[in-house]
Amino acid sequence: MKFRLSGEFGELSPVRNWQPHTGIDLAVPENSALRAIGEGTIDHVFDGSGAIGKGLSIEFPDGTRAIYGHMNEVTARVGDHVSAGEVIGLSGNTGNSTAAHLHFGLRSPDGTFQDPTPVAEKLAAISGDSPDLGILGKLATFGMEEVRGKTADLTTEVILGIFDALKDILLGVSLVGTALCIILKVAGWRDGGRWAGILMVANILIKYLFGGF
Repeated sequence: MKFRLSGEFGELSPVRNWQPHTGIDLAVPENSALRAIGEGTIDHVFDGSGAIGKGLSIEFPDGTRAIYGHMNEVTARVGDHVSAGEVIGLSGNTGNSTAAHLHFGLRSPDGTFQDPTPVAEKLAAISGDSPDLGILGKLATFGMEEVRGKTADLTTEVILGIFDALKDILLGVSLVGTALCIILKVAGWRDGGRWAGILMVANILIKYLFGGF
C-alpha cells in the first residue's frame, strides 16, 4: 500500500483514552493532497478545536459519511459538492495527534461507525500527490524548486572545488618532495632515491584516484 496503515479500526490506545478507534489512520506526510473518496456533499467542517483537529465530513447519496481528520488545511466548505478524486485539503498533524497522519472514518446513516479498512488501499492510492495550487502556488513551488536546484548545484561545485584543491596540493607536495629527495640523493643521502621513488608512485596514484589521467 502507498501509505502505511498506522492505526486500525477498533484498536484501543491511551492516546484515545482507551476508547475504540472509530476509523483508520494512514501515515500520510504533512501537506500532502487529500481527495474525496467518492462523490458527495460537504456536510461538516471541523475547525481544529476538537480532538480530530481540522477536517471535514462528506455525505454520500446513500447517507454514509466519510470523515477526514488531523488536516492542516481544508479547502472545501459546508454545502460544497465534491466529485470523487477532487482535492479537499492538505494532510497534517492537528488535534490530538502524535505524528503526521490522516484519520479516516466511515459513519453509516444511523450514526454507527463502519470499518473503513476495505477502502484503505483506494484511499491511499488517491492521497499524497501534489494538489492544484493555482497560478500563484505553482509559481511559489517553481521558485522553491529552483532554489533547491541552485543550492544542490552550489554544494556540488563546492565539494568538487575542495577535491580539486586537495588534488593540486597533494600533487604539488609529491612533486616538490620528489625533486628534493633527488637533490639530497645527489648530495649523498643514501635513502634519497628510495623516497623519491615512493613520492613518484604517490604522485601517479593521486592522479589516478582524482581522475588526472
